[in-house]
Amino acid sequence: MKATSRYTLAMCAIVGLASATSASATSISVSSFSPQFVGVDLATATILSNADSSVANTSIAYIERIDLTAPGIGFTTTPPSGPLETTSQSTSQFLQSTGAEVAINANFFSDVAATPSPEDLLGLAVSNGTVVAPQSFGSDDAAASLLITKTNTATISPAGSTPIDLSNVFNAVSGNQIVTNGVDTSAITPTGAPHDPFGLDPRTGIGLSQNGRFLYLIAIDGRQPGYSVGTTTSDEAALMIDLGVYDGLNLDGGGSTALVEAGPGGGADLINSPSRSFGVVERLDGNNLGVFASALPTPEPSTWVMMLAGFGGLALLAGRRTRLSAG
Repeated sequence: MKATSRYTLAMCAIVGLASATSASATSISVSSFSPQFVGVDLATATILSNADSSVANTSIAYIERIDLTAPGIGFTTTPPSGPLETTSQSTSQFLQSTGAEVAINANFFSDVAATPSPEDLLGLAVSNGTVVAPQSFGSDDAAASLLITKTNTATISPAGSTPIDLSNVFNAVSGNQIVTNGVDTSAITPTGAPHDPFGLDPRTGIGLSQNGRFLYLIAIDGRQPGYSVGTTTSDEAALMIDLGVYDGLNLDGGGSTALVEAGPGGGADLINSPSRSFGVVERLDGNNLGVFASALPTPEPSTWVMMLAGFGGLALLAGRRTRLSAG
């Protein structure tokens, strides 16, 4: 059951709550986090920025915070298939095919098509212990990588010339590093297509807290005047730093940006609003990252209600968990 629409959530973020400023973002407001699954919490953020504009623009972000120490947490990415490296699918299709509870789009990829097609990925990709795409080197081609072991130890490997030791890497996705040691390093983001660091675009990001406990999945909506304009990578970095991200990557954005949760009956619920048509159509992506998690426990009836039921034969109503998600 969807209790709150994305527009209500956005307003809560606007009026709600903690505000911070940075050089690139005029103001960032983040709502409180709401439990979705065990170890998985959802929040929204509003970014008011004058970057690339003479007036402050509004953008809406959705953030899943993953506690890597929580029981039941696991990960997967798009497996190898087809004549190239992967076969494209939407983030919702990926979530349903893998049985994940949360999914977000990941690596930049070579081609955009309206139907499933063979894809080459930009940057390292590893799926369940299998290398799907090789590591990229230098700083021009999505060469920084999020590395996750089978026991959920996560690190971000910066771009460079040193080969990554993949012996303990179980899943990996790659992008451009825009936060390094808690500092905005988006100025070194490649400027060629498809990166466009200075445009006001939808953005997908992933970040790690300094202690490595929390992984943040971030979807910033854009190209939708009156709802969410989109951000630069510097604004995206400012949001990450406000959240407590110590190292963070900008992943494939634009029309690819999609954040999805498992819905009732095996469905997929879009949390954000992809730019192509307000969430009605998702782009088919070359790679996605999925999170496995356990359902939240059903609240136990209070002791006094149980006593009343025992004495008076009252019927107890079993409540269902209501998830905070987009409508």
